[in-house]
Formats: sequence, C-alpha cells, structure tokens
Amino acid sequence: MFHLSLPVNRFAACLEFYQKSFDARIVMLSQSAANVYAFGGQITLHDQPLSTFGDAQRREMHFGHVVSPDQWRLVRDRLQELGVEFSLCVEPDEVSGRRGKLLVTDPSGNLVEINSS
Repeated sequence: MFHLSLPVNRFAACLEFYQKSFDARIVMLSQSAANVYAFGGQITLHDQPLSTFGDAQRREMHFGHVVSPDQWRLVRDRLQELGVEFSLCVEPDEVSGRRGKLLVTDPSGNLVEINSS
C-alpha cells in the first residue's frame, strides 16, 4: 500500500472530488486533515489554504495510478459524467500497444494521472 500526503487549499472541494471521482473512502477526518483511501492506498489531504505551491510545482509533483484498459475506460467515463475537465486524454489502443493516459487536476490544482497497463 502506498501513502501520499498532499497540501490542498480547497479542503472540502478536494474531499468531494476524490470521493466522487475515484470512489475514495474517508477513513479519518479532522478540521485540518483527512485520510482517504483511493487507488489501493491512502491519500492524506492537509488543509493548507495559504499553500505557496504554484500550478507548475503541483504538476511536477503529480501522482497517478495504473489500471487495466477496461478500468481506464470506466474511470474516463465516470470523470466525463461528472464533468471533470481533462488536461490530457489519450485513448488506449491494445492493437498498437499504446497505453491510455488521463490527466486531471483536483480543485487545489494537484495533478492526478491515470494510465492503462
């Protein structure tokens, strides 16, 4: 299991984003932090409204998850239904061997990458 800790400047919006977008389950919630389980691991969101990370830094610090091509399509479809804007969407193509790649940002600008295997 992995554990990732992220500063967020839109705490409530990020909690909702991970729950709705990736079926994250909140396992600990306080006024300033939350542990959510998503992607087979724990993501800790720290409420830091004055975080000094800019968009470029957040994109460099991205994290992601690798799923099967079928799971990738399910994630893509779910995000589309929720109206989540894609920074990048490359469809998997099993014939050519091209992996799928989705890039989305959470409400605080943290980049999440979903790749197909």
